[in-house]
Amino acid sequence: MKRRKNTGVQEWPPGSGNFRIDYYDSEGRRHREKIGSEKRAIDVYCQRKADILDDKFIPKSQRPKITFGELAKRRMAAKKSRLAARSYHTDELRLKPLVEEFGSIPAEKVSVDKINALLATLRTAGASGSTVNRYRSLLSNIFAFGVRNGTLMMNPILRVERFREGESRIRFLDAGEEKSLRAAVRAQSIEHEAEFDLALNTGLRRGEQYGLTWDRVDLDRGILTVYGKTGRRFVPINSAARGAIEKLWRASNGSKFVCPDKMRDDQVDWRLWLVEACTTAKVDNFRWHDLRHTFASRLVMAGVDLRSVQELLGHKSIVTTQRYAHLSPDHQKANVQKLLFELKCMICSRRGLEKKAIHISGSTGLCDECFKETLRGLDTSMDTSSRGKKKMLRQAPEFRKVVGGPARI
Repeated sequence: MKRRKNTGVQEWPPGSGNFRIDYYDSEGRRHREKIGSEKRAIDVYCQRKADILDDKFIPKSQRPKITFGELAKRRMAAKKSRLAARSYHTDELRLKPLVEEFGSIPAEKVSVDKINALLATLRTAGASGSTVNRYRSLLSNIFAFGVRNGTLMMNPILRVERFREGESRIRFLDAGEEKSLRAAVRAQSIEHEAEFDLALNTGLRRGEQYGLTWDRVDLDRGILTVYGKTGRRFVPINSAARGAIEKLWRASNGSKFVCPDKMRDDQVDWRLWLVEACTTAKVDNFRWHDLRHTFASRLVMAGVDLRSVQELLGHKSIVTTQRYAHLSPDHQKANVQKLLFELKCMICSRRGLEKKAIHISGSTGLCDECFKETLRGLDTSMDTSSRGKKKMLRQAPEFRKVVGGPARI
């Protein structure tokens, strides 16, 4: 059967490979739009028809004209109360090159090609794939805001591919590096050693630790209430973390923040003391977040299960936590070992024989011969009913272990 052509999607000019859409709104006015590929034209045509049916369609001539810079300004103002001060400040920094490039251009004229060119420039300048994707996400957030309030008809980021991101970076301190780094901290800025210990023993994110206030410290229960990128969570503390908090309390001098260098909510802490200590101790390629990696890695290497590590770190998804799985000494070893494991009949084993168990339940089993022998050895003369036989089977020691036996009678 020949597929019926969509008359609202037309190749124009004919044979060019470019398509336009042709449709009428609810008031009978005709509209034509140049789109591009046929697939994209069909998608846009269906979206326009759906908007007309839902009474959401706004003709291009009636849509408010707004530059990208103004749209970005409105979006930032709208989400300021929803973001942490640190996150908002990060978005402001990322917005600067975007406004420099697109600020004076009408928002609807910011094309996919222009966006791809800017992102490619950022990547060429040395930004990692994940960093460029953060710029892409911010652009998408701004354009989506414009679509929701009727300023734009579509979000061009939907047609912009993400950049490939590298493998997750896991850098953690070994015992020797920690010893050298601690010695450097003590020699250069001993007042910061407690902050160092708190990070190593709680795995707090930088913003969580430097934003922690004394009203959220409960030493009686040994719990810290922290607010991070994944929301609120409760972090238990060990004796080392408790000792660090007590030192910080003595040095707080009335500050509401646990880390006394923090003076106000929007303050950026550059942690120069850690950078200087790493240089002195010759601990290369190490940054603050690696203290969190060290905390997680040591938990996993100590045999703590990944689900518990996920809760302690505050990861939304265990997929994030699984980056540490390879550090577990017994990770998947038990499962692989099952390939070499063959369960033996427990009665034959008592007799010094080795026979493969056929009737298995859990970690015990019987070979077929011992299974039948046990059946013959039961006294079934007292109660010949099916219920009576099963009751006596369960009284036999072997069948109390091999629970699946009676069910197969």
